[in-house]
Amino acid sequence: MKTDILNIFFSFSLFSILGWMLEVFYRSVRDKRLVNPGLLAGPYLPLYGAGALVLIVAVSWLQGSPVIMKVLAYLVITTTLEFGSGFMAKYFFNATLWDYSDQSFNYKGHICLKFSIYWVLLAFVFESFILPLYQQLVMSLSAPIQWFFVGMVFSLMLIDFIVVSMRHFLHMTPEEKKQLKAQFNKTAKPLLELPEVASLAQYKHHRGKTRLDHVTEVAQLSFLWGQRLSLNGEAIIRGALLHDLFYYDWLREGPRFHGFRHHNIALKNARKITRLSKKEEDIIKKHMWPLTVVPPRSMESWIVSLVDTFCSTRDYLSIENNAKSAKTDAVQAGIETEDTKKWTI
Repeated sequence: MKTDILNIFFSFSLFSILGWMLEVFYRSVRDKRLVNPGLLAGPYLPLYGAGALVLIVAVSWLQGSPVIMKVLAYLVITTTLEFGSGFMAKYFFNATLWDYSDQSFNYKGHICLKFSIYWVLLAFVFESFILPLYQQLVMSLSAPIQWFFVGMVFSLMLIDFIVVSMRHFLHMTPEEKKQLKAQFNKTAKPLLELPEVASLAQYKHHRGKTRLDHVTEVAQLSFLWGQRLSLNGEAIIRGALLHDLFYYDWLREGPRFHGFRHHNIALKNARKITRLSKKEEDIIKKHMWPLTVVPPRSMESWIVSLVDTFCSTRDYLSIENNAKSAKTDAVQAGIETEDTKKWTI
């Protein structure tokens, strides 16, 4: 079979899905309930896609070799892939995808003799039956169809992986949530108690949210990212809470070219009510980048700008309108919005 970049991607995509189907069937029958295996949420297991690619190469290299050599090669390949996948999932995501601790001759629960033998047998099934059928399938499909399939699967995998990675990166224990919430309230409360900031609750901002809801949400999420990246949390909270400090309904009134001008208006208003650091000023002034042309000067500014874009986009793409805005008096008293309680995206 001709090997090129398309065949590599197509093989990986197809066998990732077929492997997922095999795992779902095996685990669901074993556990007598529907089980969705793997780290990702979608119908694919990259371990099987990678394993298929390696086995395709191995089958080609081992043609005409003694059976014992194939057994050893397949044993090393499959066991190494299984151990590597289990180890990385545990190390990077603290996820246990499978656990062989109750099996004889296991190593750290990632691999065991019994399943290593199963994988060798499956490798021979792959060589003798699955690979010939796959080669026929590839020859029958045109390149555009294969590219369409690859693009669809890889796009889903990428989005899936990003979501899983972000959730893991932002995951907190109950104690961490409590500590971060206390830190957030300590910095945010003095600003939220100012009449000039509290009055933002009177203005509708995005779909179903007031301007106070929006700036509080941006401040919370930006602060969380800032903590994970060891940034200046106080500057992030203050800059984010003041980044939309203007007093008009921007959908119906206010200056022309609002998107290009309101950051300067917000900065001017913020300077009137509190003393700002250079970093806080930059956060307010650059939160609309690239409309500001000049990019942010600090990581704190980048975080707020990106989170502001994310929150705004999510508001407008939301299927359901937020029927009720957060209660302003609760926000002022203790930042007790639902988002603060959950501290998640």
